[in-house]
Amino acid sequence: MKVAGFGEIMLRLSTDVGKMILQSDRFNVNYGGGEANVLISLSHFGIDTKMITSVSNDDIGKSILRYLRSYDIDTEFVTLSDHRTGIYYLQVGSGIRSSKVIYDRDNSAFCNMKIVDIDIAKALEDVDVFHFSGITLALSNDLRELLMQMLAYCKEHNIMVSYDSNYRAKLWSLEEAREATLKVLPYVDILSAGILDAENILLMNCELEDNHEKLKYYYDEITKTYPNIKHIFSSHRDIESSSVNKLQCNYYTDGILYLSNKINIDSIVDRVGGGDALSAGIIYSIINNKDPKYVCEFATCASALKHSILGDANLVELSDVERLMYEGVGKIAR
Repeated sequence: MKVAGFGEIMLRLSTDVGKMILQSDRFNVNYGGGEANVLISLSHFGIDTKMITSVSNDDIGKSILRYLRSYDIDTEFVTLSDHRTGIYYLQVGSGIRSSKVIYDRDNSAFCNMKIVDIDIAKALEDVDVFHFSGITLALSNDLRELLMQMLAYCKEHNIMVSYDSNYRAKLWSLEEAREATLKVLPYVDILSAGILDAENILLMNCELEDNHEKLKYYYDEITKTYPNIKHIFSSHRDIESSSVNKLQCNYYTDGILYLSNKINIDSIVDRVGGGDALSAGIIYSIINNKDPKYVCEFATCASALKHSILGDANLVELSDVERLMYEGVGKIAR
């Protein structure tokens, strides 16, 4: 099986823990982007992966290529552009102070990708699952046009499509997100969306008060409208502080909502990429025909482990995730 991701990968500049941007005299350098994060995680689970994107034709772009290749990601369809690589600044949260992101990605190499820049049939000919996010949809009209052609190819050639709604208010409005989302949902097989996505983007509502009952109702309604969507998932967090969370996965398939056990995450190192780690866990489990309870437990454990790793990407192996699933915390792997 091969999974392809289509999205932007950026230079990430983050503060030291306990420092705000306004007092920082240095930044920690990393690379990040939702689709790339998913692929890196899947690569560590033994899945073949391919990145479709564009980066700057300079030392930063070449460093990104080296970064992707170091995790065995196929970069044949990463193009080099005269435009810049996008940047995002991460002000790392601590205690009751939340993390904060500042984007500097306008006119980037990826934002300037157009239909003429890629041979869609060649890029997707050996792909089994195609993954993208709402962030990709938000970046430009040209990208949306290119993406719609890629989705049409996936539908015609029975390529499973995974879509993470992943709304970012700093990138576009709810109205723009709604219009674009309604166009892509008929092509989607695996959907990451929660209560806020259903209510704010799809304009759904109900009188139920219990969150899980409400989620089940929304997922029932989504699959009635879009029977092509066979899997829907989301996460639930109980947030005590920026450093202490409880995490749970909600996974829906065949009309049934499954809930994972809650995992208490102490001393969070880096929360960024936790959702991508969850998506990777879901995709891995589905393509390996795991039972629904395994799907949501594996995804939760994968996401929880990501919180212990600095940087955007989840670098744990399959055995690390299953060890947490079956043995819990505390045992040393010898």
